[in-house]
Amino acid sequence: MAETPLMRDGSEEGGRGVKTKAAHRVRTLGKLSLIGIMYFSVAGGPEGTETLVKTGGPLATFIGIIVLGVVFAVPLALMTAELSTMYPENGGFVLWAKAAFGDTAGGMAGWLQFCCSAVDTALYPGLFLTYVSQTMHADFAEEIKWAIKGGFIVMITVLNLAGIDSVGHGSSAMMFFLLAPFGVIALICATGAFTGTTVTGWPFETANLAESIPNPDWGQFVLVLIWNMGMWETASVCSGEVDDVSVQFPPALAITVVLVVLNYILPIASFVGLNGDASKYDNGFYITIIDTVGGPFWSTWLGVSQCVSASGLFTNGIVKNAWMLCGMGEQGMLPTVFASRLKWTGAPGVAIAITQLVTVGMVLYGDFEAVLAVDMLLYTASLLLEIASTIYLRHTEPDLERPYRIPCDGALLCLFFMPSVAIVFFGYAMAEFHDLLVTAIFIILGLILVEMLRRCKQHRPAWFAGDETVEHVEHHDPFAHQRKPEDEDGMYQSEDGFDRDTRMLLPNESTIRGIA
Repeated sequence: MAETPLMRDGSEEGGRGVKTKAAHRVRTLGKLSLIGIMYFSVAGGPEGTETLVKTGGPLATFIGIIVLGVVFAVPLALMTAELSTMYPENGGFVLWAKAAFGDTAGGMAGWLQFCCSAVDTALYPGLFLTYVSQTMHADFAEEIKWAIKGGFIVMITVLNLAGIDSVGHGSSAMMFFLLAPFGVIALICATGAFTGTTVTGWPFETANLAESIPNPDWGQFVLVLIWNMGMWETASVCSGEVDDVSVQFPPALAITVVLVVLNYILPIASFVGLNGDASKYDNGFYITIIDTVGGPFWSTWLGVSQCVSASGLFTNGIVKNAWMLCGMGEQGMLPTVFASRLKWTGAPGVAIAITQLVTVGMVLYGDFEAVLAVDMLLYTASLLLEIASTIYLRHTEPDLERPYRIPCDGALLCLFFMPSVAIVFFGYAMAEFHDLLVTAIFIILGLILVEMLRRCKQHRPAWFAGDETVEHVEHHDPFAHQRKPEDEDGMYQSEDGFDRDTRMLLPNESTIRGIA
């Protein structure tokens, strides 16, 4: 029988200190909204997949997407389903690492993902401007460019401040709008699969889909594949807002996995059939192809969809970092002010403000392209920590309640994640030395920051009180059976009278007598 998590208020006992709980605020995020958020967390449209065709060729692209979908995306999605339903609170992957390995690991998971997402998010205002310029065939003055980027940032920030429900509804709407032209183009191209000409008169060569290219760049190809098929755990950061997590999260992930794979396969097949010259496939080439065969109407529609894609990606980049910071504030891993909410919308105002300050700073600075190659290395470092947390918690907490459970245990669970881990290490093996060095520097900076937070929490515990209305995730100490039971104040003590986490001396009978 599954163990019941230990409740902070003492209303129910039986667990081993892994989780504590109080009455939770109302959860309102539904399945369709969750799918929209997940979609933009992972894909955000077929744009950018042109690089796969150029570096690996059409046939390798189709095989790679399907293979990574099975051995990389599915394990990560199932991991997210298990741990999000096990720890259904804001913060997601941060809480998983904390539960398994403690505050330092949780803090590092948050730091690595924040740095990775911050760089990505700062790209989207510039991408939005590029797509607007391409769609309108305009060369804007410098002042107009900054006005467009500034208006874009303000617009998406307002959407996030309107609350997670608004973000979810907006993400779903943007997803449908974005996919509409690609879906129509795919249907039209399907009519030419056997005849060589579509119903609209576009020439279509099915043989192009099985083409290979000379001298493929497998390193770049695999790295781009990983980037397009990762980030499944991102939506877990707002788990605390999802209505009935155990019911909504697993099917939403399953639907999104299928949607993402089709989101890549069908458009790539369509455009490769229309133009099989893989050497020309750079970012934005889909618009060039459709403009050539279909005219300005189709290229304009596709250009507008790319603007929507940038909007959805930027929106959910804010969601990832803001709700992660909010969750860490709720758990007492960051000062509680990070969990502050707007009264009318429930949005984490302080966390959103900090996230956007970082974004605006990077946009103004502009010189962040140099660290883009480090993004994947930071992300995969966090991903390895999350996979390790999954396996470790299965070993140390086998009886803890899991509404969804990956259907394997022990050595089979390790084998289940082995292809994902192998792909991650292949990415590291293909990385440049200077990128690995920058990644190591970021990790060291993260360790320093986490230690500073620990010391601050030790000296100013009131700042890190957390939110009593959420379920608090605690690290299970494997040596807890060697400790003394809780004292009357509910604080754990070790044999030497020090708190087990902060190592601060706690008042007990012996220390009081010594002071007296």
